[in-house]
Amino acid sequence: MYFIELGLYMTKREEYFLKKIGRNIAKERRSKGLSQLDLCSIIKMEKSNLSAIENGRQNVTSLTLLRIANAIGVEVKMFFD
Repeated sequence: MYFIELGLYMTKREEYFLKKIGRNIAKERRSKGLSQLDLCSIIKMEKSNLSAIENGRQNVTSLTLLRIANAIGVEVKMFFD
């Protein structure tokens, strides 16, 4: 099990899940030509939080996923593919 910023322990499978979502967010963000700072400005988020999400170190809420998806013009489900 692994410790993450939230103070929770994760299994390898859970760790993989968060990293996959984060990689997909980063991929979609870059495909739209947005930097982390650009996206953070749009959704009113600290860059350190977005970085932690994209690197799978922070569990992202459903509302944050929705805000990110809306800002970059994709469906939330894209982050889970």
